[in-house]
This record gives sequence, structure tokens and C-alpha cells, in this order.
Amino acid sequence: MNPVIAALNFRHACKAFDQEKKISKAHMDTILTAAHLSPSSFGLEAWKFLVISSDEVKKALRPACWNQPQITDASHVIVILSKPGVADPSHEYIKLNFKRRDLPEDLTKAYIEKYTHHMETEVFPRMTAYAWCSKQCYIALANIMTAAASEGIDSCPIEGFEKEWVEKVLSIDTEQYEVAVVVALGYRVKEQPPRKRHPLENIVEYR
Repeated sequence: MNPVIAALNFRHACKAFDQEKKISKAHMDTILTAAHLSPSSFGLEAWKFLVISSDEVKKALRPACWNQPQITDASHVIVILSKPGVADPSHEYIKLNFKRRDLPEDLTKAYIEKYTHHMETEVFPRMTAYAWCSKQCYIALANIMTAAASEGIDSCPIEGFEKEWVEKVLSIDTEQYEVAVVVALGYRVKEQPPRKRHPLENIVEYR
């Protein structure tokens, strides 16, 4: 079987983690490298990955995440932060982001103009900068879970949390960052339940 498909078959939203089993640094490095290599629109990388292994911090975080046991039982919790402020086309980060490509000045200027036009005509009329940056964070989330699964490590993506409470518990500088999503990582203690998916032919259309 293709190794990616094998990892995706292994992955499920694990609800019960073995509190005694911890993820090694080598495995966490692999998972975080997958996050680091994730694509983002215009290569903006408007994110930060807050890795939590402290039992004390996880205990403080759990009530803000609907008191879900995955938060404290998991080996590690990654809180993915978005950086909505840098999405503003006038932000210095945008210029620096495109300049790192080492393109001629006229091409860099053209990329910035294209980015500005896209944000002003397609993105901001439909969503906030936070929502757009959070969409990018979910790409990294998927890669984190798949990379974890490829190493036999379980995960549970968590949207059930109170954003402002989480930010307060973790002392997030909300002038720069906002919580996008949370993912718990560790090792299962129960068998994976049967997977439920709609038939492929019902969700794929060829044209």
C-alpha cells in the first residue's frame, strides 16, 4: 500500500491516549518538520507552532478546551497560531517575504502587486485576515497529523475550545498571534473504531 494512504488509514481522531507513553524528540522533530514544510498561500507562512509537553500547562489548558481529556492525556499538544496582522498588503512582512526569493526588483514588485490585488478583491471582501490565515494553518494541521500517523503516532484535531480563554492561559500576544486550531498527539489505548466515509463516487466528479 502507498505509505501516505497507509498513514491516512492509521490516522483517526484519537479520544483516549496512553498517559504513560511519550513521543520521542526525534519523532516530534519529524512532525514539526512536516509542519515547517507545509505550503501556504503566497508562501506567507503566517503561523507559529506552540508545542506543549508540560503537564502543568496542559492541565491549565484543559478547561479552556471543553475539559476534553485528550489535552491532559496526550503526550504533546500543538497549538497552531495564526498571524493575521501580516496579511495586510502594506505590512513590511509582505515585502520581506517576497524579497527572500531573490528575484529581480521588478518581479518582486509584480508579486506584491498581485498579492495586494488578490487580497483586496478576493479575500477581504469574503473573510477576515484571521479566517484567511487560519485556512493556511489547517494545511499544516493536516501534515502534522499525517506525519504523526506515518510514525505510528495518534492525533486528535481539536476545534472545541474557547479561543480567548486559551490565549489567556498561554499568555499569547494577541497583537501578533491568534489561536487557529489545537491538535493532541500521543498513543492510543483503544482500538481504532471502524472508519465511516461516504462512497468515493459520491464526492468526486470528473470533468
